[in-house]
Amino acid sequence: MEVVTVTSIISAIIGALTGSVGAALLGAGIGAGISATLIMLHETNRERKNRALDLIQEYTSPSYIQIRNDAGNALKKAFIAIDSPSWDNLYEQLSTEDWQKISKIEHFYKKLNLMLSIKEVDRKYISKYFEKEFWHWQNKYFSKINLASSKPEIGMTLLAEIINKPEDADIISNVAEVEKQA
Repeated sequence: MEVVTVTSIISAIIGALTGSVGAALLGAGIGAGISATLIMLHETNRERKNRALDLIQEYTSPSYIQIRNDAGNALKKAFIAIDSPSWDNLYEQLSTEDWQKISKIEHFYKKLNLMLSIKEVDRKYISKYFEKEFWHWQNKYFSKINLASSKPEIGMTLLAEIINKPEDADIISNVAEVEKQA
């Protein structure tokens, strides 16, 4: 950013030396405007990266890792015990503690999807980090629950689009198909 500021100062000096005060002021103004725009873009990008890193840090915190492990175990047991593991059936038949853990995972991914849709997080960071994590939860649990549900939960379509596709590309179409039914 300093290069732009130096450029505006140099053009102002050149304008002043050539005797054109108007050119000096115009050069300084243009330089300041470009500098401000570049600084704003840089800061916006930095904030997006920081938000992405904050979400990754939240997701990888020891307490959230425990929640993910417990939610995964609860869903494995529920898929064996419940004939139709829809969202409603899971809510009704699981303990409050297990349901809350599953819900935290699902709501985290909805928050991530929202943050991506309003361009508040860096897409490359999110895509790279969550390429395995998102598809693990989507393939193993959420797509099956949504297919069993009369009212599937929606809100992860953008994630499915931007996070690197798994080798089994049918899953992406399943996400979109289930969300169309809702």
